[in-house]
Amino acid sequence: MTPEIITSAQNPTIKFIRGLDQKKNRQDSGLFVAEGLRVFERARSSGIIPDYVVSVGGRQDWGQARDIRVSDAVMARLSQQNNPSGLIGVFKQSAILGPFAPGAGDVAIALEDIRDPGNLGTIIRTADAVGVRHVVLVGETCDPFSPETVRATMGSLFGVAITRVPAPKFGAMLDEWQGEIVATAADARTDYRRSYARPTLLLMGSEGGGLSDTLAARANVSVRIPMPGQAESLNVATASALMLYEIKRPEL
Repeated sequence: MTPEIITSAQNPTIKFIRGLDQKKNRQDSGLFVAEGLRVFERARSSGIIPDYVVSVGGRQDWGQARDIRVSDAVMARLSQQNNPSGLIGVFKQSAILGPFAPGAGDVAIALEDIRDPGNLGTIIRTADAVGVRHVVLVGETCDPFSPETVRATMGSLFGVAITRVPAPKFGAMLDEWQGEIVATAADARTDYRRSYARPTLLLMGSEGGGLSDTLAARANVSVRIPMPGQAESLNVATASALMLYEIKRPEL
């Protein structure tokens, strides 16, 4: 495809891409922005093709994607990074979103009301690292396609399947779950370092309040992460990492 040369930050296409840093525009368009060569390589390995490829130069072999070449000045206006990578993609959210359909031997994680995009991105990255593909965002969990979350995933957003569900619908999903439903609790008697049956669904709650009483009551396995120090709690991304690695330990 012949590249388009754009030299003005006021170009309508550039303004449209810049506008995707706003949640409303992402919702209306169903698109999101991701940046950097590592992100593109991960998207390609997952078979996900961008709608737009914006670069400062060089041939972009992305099939039917719009190939847009811009100046360094325009790239600086588009980039969310202090040192722009020179390569930005606009992708469909539908390439990441999908129904919750894990297999009988799978591990999944459900996140309730996570509000910090950095935490969400880090958890997605950890899930990808340990080989957990299914991530469920419950209730008021923040937007997985915000620039902050996408950046924190370091490309791992393209390695997971994300399902967004309201809390009532998630309750119905739990009714159909045939394996262990795991939650952490400070007063649990069982140490988190144990064997977990498959399929396993890990429930993790918000940064401030933790898992809601409603969802905590649905867990059929409750475990404790020991904290012999003085801290009241662990960051949710740290706790999720400990739990995911322990659940997946027999396979690592």
